Order: sequence, then C-alpha cells, then structure tokens
Amino acid sequence: MSRSFTAITPQDAFEASQRLVAQRRGVPMYVSLRSASASHDVATARGDRSPAPPRPADAELAEGFTASCPQFEAPGEEETLIRTLQALAYAGLGPDRVRPVPSAPAAEEPTAPLPLSTDPDISAGGTEADLRSGHFLRVVNYHNTPASWKDELVAELRGYAKDFETVDVADLERFAQTGVWHKTRPGLLPVFYEGYRDNYDVAAAACEEAGVVGWFFVCTAFVDTPVDAQHDYALAHRIKLVSENEKGTRLAMTWDEIADLHRRGHVVTPHTASHALARKVLAPEDIEREVIRPKRLMDRATGGSAVCTAWLEGTSWTGESAADRALVEAGYRFVFSNTMVQRLPG
Repeated sequence: MSRSFTAITPQDAFEASQRLVAQRRGVPMYVSLRSASASHDVATARGDRSPAPPRPADAELAEGFTASCPQFEAPGEEETLIRTLQALAYAGLGPDRVRPVPSAPAAEEPTAPLPLSTDPDISAGGTEADLRSGHFLRVVNYHNTPASWKDELVAELRGYAKDFETVDVADLERFAQTGVWHKTRPGLLPVFYEGYRDNYDVAAAACEEAGVVGWFFVCTAFVDTPVDAQHDYALAHRIKLVSENEKGTRLAMTWDEIADLHRRGHVVTPHTASHALARKVLAPEDIEREVIRPKRLMDRATGGSAVCTAWLEGTSWTGESAADRALVEAGYRFVFSNTMVQRLPG
C-alpha cells in the first residue's frame, strides 16, 4: 500500500475529496498523460510495452493504485478509476499530504525513454502502467472562486507552489514529446473551469500572489450571453453557481478579461461553447458551434493559439467521432478528460 495511505484509508480519502466537491473547493486528481497519435504500432497502443525502470515514488503510486482500485464499488470501470485516482490524489496532494522530496536532476535524459501510451481505452491496467512509468499529471480542479474564498485559495496555491512546479504549455509539450519530466520538483496544474467572472477577479490574482500559472477553461457562449441572462444560462447548461453568483450581475468573464489573462501568462482556452457533451455534438453545425468557433474566438481575443479543450463530463479522445476529428482539424493539441490528458495527432 502506498505510504500516502498510512494515515488515511482509500475510502476515507475519497470521502474527504467528495466533501471538497460538495463545497466547490479545489479537487486534486491524478490523470494519465498519453499520446493520441493517429498512426502507431498496435502492440504499443494496447499497452504491451516493456516497462521502463520506475522511479521509486512512481512505483509506489502505481502499487497504491493497484491495491486501492478493487476497494471502490462503482457502476463502471471509468467511475471506479475516477474514484481511485481521486482518493490517491487527495492522499498525495491534499491538505495533509506528505511533502514530496525534490529529486536530483539526471546527468542527462535517457536516449530512448519509454514513449507515452497511445491507448485510447480507459482501463485499470493502462492507468497503472502510466503511473508506474511516470506518465501522469497532477491536477487540481476548481470551478467558482468567490471573493469570500480568496485568502483560503491564496494559501492553498502557495502550499502547492512550495511543493510543486506549476506546469505551463511548454512544460506540457516537452513532457508529452519526451515522456520525461524535466524538473526536479513534481509538476502540477491548477485548472479553473467554465469561465466565471470570479475566476478572473479572484483566481487569477490568487495564482499571481502564489506565483503559479493558472489554466482557465472557458465556455465561450457563457461569455457571449447578455449579463441579465447569464444566471439562467448557467443553470440551463450545468454551470454550477454559488450564493455569491447573484442573478442580474455579470457572472462570466469578458473577452477583454480573457485577453488580459493571456497577456499575464496564464493558459486560457475553450471548454466548448455551451458546456457541451461530446456525445451530443454530431451534426456539422454542432461541431462548428462547440469545437471550431470557440477556438477561433479565443485565438482572436488572445492573439495566440488555444492549446487544449475539454468536454462536459470529461469524455476522452478516441478519434472515432466527427467531433474528435474536428478537434484535430481545428488545431487543438491536447484534450483533458476524466482520467487522462491526451496529446492529439499533428
């Protein structure tokens, strides 16, 4: 059993994480890092890889995952994986975590590091292999960040900044290309979803006070909704609100604020237009609305190129649907989902 569970059981860790969900607080998560290459060897795609020698902490995490996974009863394999990874992440990244010890930098990077898995399937075996080979990301997921929570958020982010390197786009690209994390401290991404005004007013400032890079996933149609309709729009599109999100006030970022986040060095990128489910984006007009136009609008506002996206309910990329293919054609480079971040072809 992973030493991160010496003071807390997997079930207790999951329940503690669920309390963070209920409170709309930051929720730690481990996710696989994979490559969604369009052409690859089938044996590699299915996880039949010779394992690289694991770093001790990665091996320990993988062993904790393997031991913990059977303990969670869930309606399907993906949900079981989510609960296990959530519990592991709470134990490893939560408020009572054991601080990680920085590793000595390698004299040189290995000449032939183990490539990222290209398996699009969601499985315990694939996840365990990713954890063991160090091909995973630490993510903390946030939604609303009201002003009443700013001091707590700053303290939380400062704690992460002491223990981890926050990952920027260049770090993520290098990790995905080489399969090797290149810094002495583990990497972590603070991710803020939906594009709330309080993410701009509160979360961005908190990130800067703590010295970290924030990743902001914005529902672009929420931004374009008139202020007096934003409250009802949010409720109709599963954009959750807290008591401080008062009806009649502006609840979403503006395009000027999105551009400002980009100028300040944060990652700002679409989360579809209307908080859409991947399985419902089928027709060409749906794809235009939820995949193509959000990136075009984001790129126009920032002058950059939006690097990634995510679907409501965290659907992963398989390359089999028209929406998946459109993500590649639109120029996205990564898809964030429930159990993995995938680097797209091209």
